[in-house]
Order: sequence, then C-alpha cells, then structure tokens
Amino acid sequence: MHYLRLILTFASLCFIYAAARPQNPYKIPVVVHVIHSDGGENITDAQVKNGIGILTRNWRKQNPDTAEIVSVFKPLAADMGVEFELAKFDPDGHCTNGINRIRSEFTLTGTHNVKSLVHWPPDRYLNIYVVRNAAGLAGHALMPSQADSVPAWDGIVISGGYFGNIGTSNDTKSVVLSHEVGHYLNLFHIWGGNNVPGFYYLPVGQAANCAVGDSVADTPRTVGWSTCNLNGVSCDAQPDNVQNFMDYAYCARMFTHGQKQRVHAALNSPVAGRNRLWTAQNLAVTGLSVDAPLCRADFYSPRRTYCVGETIPLYDASYHDPVSWNWDMGDGVSLAGSEPTHAYTQPGKYTVGLHVSDGSAQMDITKPAYFHILASTGLPLPYVEGFETLSDLSGSALFTECEGSLCFTLQNGPAASGQQSVRVENGNGPADLLYRVTTPRLDFSQTPDPVIRFRYAFARKDTQNTDKLIVKISKDCGQTWQVRKTVLPAEMATVNGTVAGPFTPQAADWKEVMLTGIPPTYKTDNVLVRIEFYSGGGNHFYLDDINVFDLSTLSVTDPGTAEWFAAPNPASGEFRVEGPFADQRVELFSMDGKRVFLQERLPTGRTVSVSALPAGLYQLKMTHAGTEAWRKLVVVHP
Repeated sequence: MHYLRLILTFASLCFIYAAARPQNPYKIPVVVHVIHSDGGENITDAQVKNGIGILTRNWRKQNPDTAEIVSVFKPLAADMGVEFELAKFDPDGHCTNGINRIRSEFTLTGTHNVKSLVHWPPDRYLNIYVVRNAAGLAGHALMPSQADSVPAWDGIVISGGYFGNIGTSNDTKSVVLSHEVGHYLNLFHIWGGNNVPGFYYLPVGQAANCAVGDSVADTPRTVGWSTCNLNGVSCDAQPDNVQNFMDYAYCARMFTHGQKQRVHAALNSPVAGRNRLWTAQNLAVTGLSVDAPLCRADFYSPRRTYCVGETIPLYDASYHDPVSWNWDMGDGVSLAGSEPTHAYTQPGKYTVGLHVSDGSAQMDITKPAYFHILASTGLPLPYVEGFETLSDLSGSALFTECEGSLCFTLQNGPAASGQQSVRVENGNGPADLLYRVTTPRLDFSQTPDPVIRFRYAFARKDTQNTDKLIVKISKDCGQTWQVRKTVLPAEMATVNGTVAGPFTPQAADWKEVMLTGIPPTYKTDNVLVRIEFYSGGGNHFYLDDINVFDLSTLSVTDPGTAEWFAAPNPASGEFRVEGPFADQRVELFSMDGKRVFLQERLPTGRTVSVSALPAGLYQLKMTHAGTEAWRKLVVVHP
C-alpha cells in the first residue's frame, strides 16, 4: 500500500503541470539504436520508419481497427495527443536519420546492458533499442520514476520481431511498441505494475491484482489478460478493457481519457525530464521543427558475403529525403532507386558507390571491397594463408569486415611463423567493435576429417577487458552461421599479466586454435570459415597461419615422425608417448579445439594421465625441432 500511495502522490503532483500542455500534439524526438549481430534483429530503415509511423498512428487514435472496439469502451477511447518522430540532429548537432546501428552481442540478452553501448540524452530523445532478445520479453521500458532513479537505464528495449508491421514483425506484434511507450510515459499495466528487469512488477492473471489497479479511474480493475477474451470479467461486474494497449492480450485498439490525463501529467513533470522532450527549444536542436537538408549519402545490405548469382538487396540510408539514386555496383552495372537488387556473375571483391540528390544538393559515398562474392564451387583443401607473399591485404582471398576506422592491417616483423601477420590496432580503438576475417568458399566434400587451425596473439590492458574470439562456419554463402569455438575473455590472453603500452608479440606469445569434429552436414563444397574478434578494451590483436586441411595430411611431416605414437590407444587411466627423440612437446586437444594438456619437454616413455578427462576422441600433437606429428587418441573409462 505504501508503494501505491507513492504512485498516487506522484500522479497528483503531475496534474499540476497539465495546464502547460501545448495547443498542438506533443511531439517527441526519437532515436532508434539497432543493436545487432547481423541477424534478423538488424531490421531495415524502412521497418524502423514503419514502426515509428504505427506508434504515432496508435497514439493519435488513427488506427483503423478502432471500429472494432467493444461498444461499452468506444466513448472512452482517446486520441492521446502525442506524436513521435525520428531525430534529424544528434546530440552533437550533426545530421542523423535517427537510426543508429551497432554490432554487439548484447543483442542476445537485451537487458539494460545495451544502454551502456550508446545512450543519447534522455531528456532530449526517446532512446529505443532494437535487439534480438529483450531479456526474454517482447520489450521493456522504465517508467519516469524508475528512470529518474537510474537515468542511464532510461529508454525502451524491444525485440526486432515486434517493431512495426512489416519485415520481421506483423500487425499483431506491432502493438508492443505502443505498450512500452505507455510505460515510458507513466502508464502501468491495466492490472497494475510494470514488467521490467530489476524492478517490482505484478504478474498478469493473478487474482490479487484486483486489489491494485493502474491508478486510472476509467480503466476497470482486472487481473490482466494474455488472451483476447472480449467478454472477460475478472474483478467487478463490468467487462475488462481487454483491448487496451496496456494489457497483454495482443488485440489492443485503444487508450482511455484517464490514461491520456496521466500521460500529459507526466509530459509536464520534471521527473526524468519528460517535460523537456517536447519544448520548442528541444524540437529545434533535435531537428524536428526544421527542414533538414540532404547531408549524407549512405547505404547498407543485410550481409556482405554472397554467392555468384545470388540476389543481393541494397537499401538507401541517406539523409535527409533524397529523390534520386544512382548506384555503381563495381562490375560495370549501374542501378537506380532507393532499394534495388543485384546479382554478380563473377566471384571477387566489389566496391560499391552511391550518388544521391534531393533535386538541388548532391552527395556521394563509396565503400571499397564492400561485397565478397563467392565462386560457384569451393577451393580444394588444403587452404593456407600465412600472409608471407602479400604486400597488402587486397591481394589475399580472405575477406575482412571492420567497424569504425580501424581494421586488419598487414604487419612485417611480428609473426607466428615467417615474417608477416595481420593486426587489429585494438589498443587504440573503442571497445565493443567487431572485426572479421572470412575465407573464400572451400570444398569439404572430399575431406574425411576437416581441420581448422590458426594462431593468434593478444594481451590484456587490465583484468576487466572483455575481448573474445569466435570461430564460425557456414554452408549457405553466409546466410547462417554455426559457432564452432568461443575463446572467452578469461582465456583470450596469450601472455601473462597485462600490457599497458602497445603490444608486439614475441615468438612464445602465440596461441594455436585447432578445430576438428566438423559436422557431416558441412561436408559440402560450399563452406566458409569466419574468425571474429570482439574488442573489449584490451591491447592489439594479431592473427597468422590460417590453415584448413584434412587431418590425415598432418600424420607425418617428416619420415622420422612415423615412429611417434601413443600407447595404449584407446587409453584408460594413462598413456605413454613413444618417439625417436629423447623428448618432445606434447599437446592434447579435445574435439572442439580446446587444449587439455601441455608439456613442453616430455621424455620418451613418460606417461600422461587421462583419468580426469571425459571419455571420447582427442587429437594428440607431438612436436620436436619444428617437426609435427598428429595422432588420434581415444580415451575410455571402464
């Protein structure tokens, strides 16, 4: 009850500000941060604009389905007098289209952590975060009193599958954003509470909800509905307002006049700065009250790796309001329109350019090596890239993708072998960026036991760094990817301690990653291997000696290594290493590439305990004077 008294007191105070409401509808500047990992959550600009349009439509009672409102509630249905528009200027006064794309794995969790990636001033913009998973919900938003206590969490997080009614969403799911904006503007669920991570809420459908309510007089008390029961009566003799946007029934059609009063009170209250969003000054600095000029040409495609002949969609992302488009696809083909498609007939890397005009001003952009077009058949194994013969990375069959101004660059000197490697200058860049290396199309169809192997070097700057490494494979030209290996932050460093200054690896600072056990469904001629480095505040990252091959080809690299073997095999409690030399470096890898045993100098005949290892297949690597021998080792337990 103390909690409810606070809510009612807040609502009463807010009504004092209602007299200051503008004559015209309140207008709120919006920025949509699309937080993605190249999945379906990376919704198009068109879907973003569609979602904001539907939001305004619903809040202005312009949704055509108001005709379907249950008759008893039709007189209560209100035009909320609030509109929403994408910002045209960012917090620094630079032009924007109000859509901000960030590649981050935070999209997979969708908690308040996404707001740490980017957060425009919440008293000037409504921050909306589109993610893949909104903390297990369709969406969540802080109410003003909650946002006032934790300003860094102010904003709305919503799954891309519930944004607008096109693309990844539909009419039914499009009501979610209107619901979450209701919370943002101080509306509870019609049964009471607000389901948001880290705060108190009331579960829907509980009998006790009848004693709570939403502090709005014209919404009948209810337990709340998750199904569209238009005849539902749960607390009093009158029907429940199941079609209210603040219920969970997914057949929303309306807000009430009482809810409108509560929203307008919030918009005129200093709590969480909602009273500053719609002011003339703020509409000017965010660009909503001016005609913003054409100020940038830009474009994107859902992915950058495609096969020869595959239809590629392109989307204009220029701002503001171009009326003509001229695309240079880099293969002699020119296209027009804001959303053309194209199919390349030859493999390679293609630079794409776009020229836009609004009838007077003109803008251009060129993105070098933007598309990686794969050959019709894969390269036979082995595939080797040691970077030794290159003068720059444009001569490599590898395809690199980076965010920001930093990318992979060729390095002469530091190398796992030879004289050259590639480096991401991670120590000089921001965190939470993604760097990728993708192989050309490879043929696994004739390979009994494919192996992916590479070496890398990395140092932490401090113990809080969150850098990590992910290895993926694809068999459909990069449409979908399977994760085969993740090197977590605690395992990433290849040197002990931390390195504050620029990191340059020495010979002993390189770590090997080896992956075997590729699923049989990937034994095709259309396999891609991708190595992804996620920056997390650490030092420079180096990569070298990328090899994809058949494990059987590594059995012997020198005639003398044929004498190396492990016995007994299968091994139970232990096995011994036998070989032609006095000692050798011995490593044991699980089938997911994790090293489970290492001894630099193991004498011939010395035993290795496997009693603590799970039963299964392992790869045994023995090295002496640069010569390698690989053997399969089976561990069994009686």
